[in-house]
Order: sequence, then C-alpha cells, then structure tokens
Amino acid sequence: MRARAAGRAAVGLALLLTACGTAQSPRPPVFTELLAVLPLGEGPEVRPGATPQEDGGAIVTAQIYKVLAEQTEFRFAPDLSVVDALATPELRLVRGTSERAVALGRALGADVVLSGTVTRFAPRVGTALGASQGASVAFNLILVEVASGEVVWQGAYDQTQEALATNFLDVMLFWQAGARWLTASELAGIGVEQLWPQIQAAITSEAPEPTESDAQPPADTAPAEAAAPQAP
Repeated sequence: MRARAAGRAAVGLALLLTACGTAQSPRPPVFTELLAVLPLGEGPEVRPGATPQEDGGAIVTAQIYKVLAEQTEFRFAPDLSVVDALATPELRLVRGTSERAVALGRALGADVVLSGTVTRFAPRVGTALGASQGASVAFNLILVEVASGEVVWQGAYDQTQEALATNFLDVMLFWQAGARWLTASELAGIGVEQLWPQIQAAITSEAPEPTESDAQPPADTAPAEAAAPQAP
C-alpha cells in the first residue's frame, strides 16, 4: 500500500520553470574556437555551510561541462586547466566576475567565457518516489567575449518542482522527467540543457569570410627611393 501511495504521489508532480535568455544587442555570432567556463559563484540566497552534495555553484558548473562534453561543435577548456589558471597569482588578484572571466579567457586563449551565479539551490526533502518538498534551483549565466570584454548573451533559469495537483502547466516536462521527484542536480542539468541552444546561437565555429579590404594586399607605404643624380 505504501509503495502504491508513493507511486501515486510521484505521478502527482509538476515542474514550475522559467528559462530565458537574451542577446545584448543585434550582432553576428562570435567566432569561437575555444570556450572556457568560469566556475559559478553563489548568491546570498544559497544556504551557507552547504555540504558538497549541496554545493550549488560546483554542481551547476559540472552540469555545464556535461552539456559541453555531449556536443561536438565547440572545443572547451578542461576544468583542470581552468583550476590551474585561476590559481596563478595574476588571476587571484582579479576581482569582479566579468573581469575574472576576461582574465581567464586571456590566460587560456579562449574566445568566450561562460560565467554566472547560483541564486537558489534547495535539494528535495525525501526520495524520488515521495518527497515533502521538491527541489528548487535558480541561476543565471553570462557569456563574455574575451577580445572586447562585452557581454554577448545572458540567460536565467528558475525552476521548482511541485505536486501536479498544485500546478498542471508542465505536464509534458513532468513526464519527460520520469514521473518522479528530481534532485536539485537533475533540475540544474535540465536548465543548462534548455539554455544551451541560446548560447549556441550567440557563437559560431565558422570563421568569418574575409572582406574586400582583407583580401587586398596592404598598400606600399615605404618612402620612394631618391632618384640617382644624372651624370653631366
């Protein structure tokens, strides 16, 4: 009977979610040969003193690397290379997320750097079959072009899992999740997967075509040699 009750509780789940992203301005995608990820920080709403299993910044960062590993269009800097670069005295002195992202990109030779902040990371209370409180995750991502230091895209994800009887809006996503209570890590993974196509739209692996000015050889700016004096 308990198992059946737990099953019915699992079928009564829903996901309240918001995932959105915006480009900073109408501009062509940034040519990207190498992408780097600055480990996400945590905002004031994330509970201090969390266990390693509840480290929202590290978990969302890991989910980003998981999505990157599953795609083949863009190369990305390994996480160990990022850790080594951030440990150097030069980068340890840099303050500010955008400034650290640009400095990291220059150190690794990356074209763009993805960074962000986890503003909420609340694990579920219970199990996959039955929980008294669903997981809740919220974070934002920012994509910075290293050469210019400009933000080329930013997006946010906010999701809380509730009983299906409470909210019936996301039935399809609920069934895709397997009709169960998800972990906060799984919710974070769904968020990264939903935002990734928007990130892809802001960058490109195709080199820009040369313009006419690029195709023309540079003008000869060397001073003309003085004419030799003629013999009388």
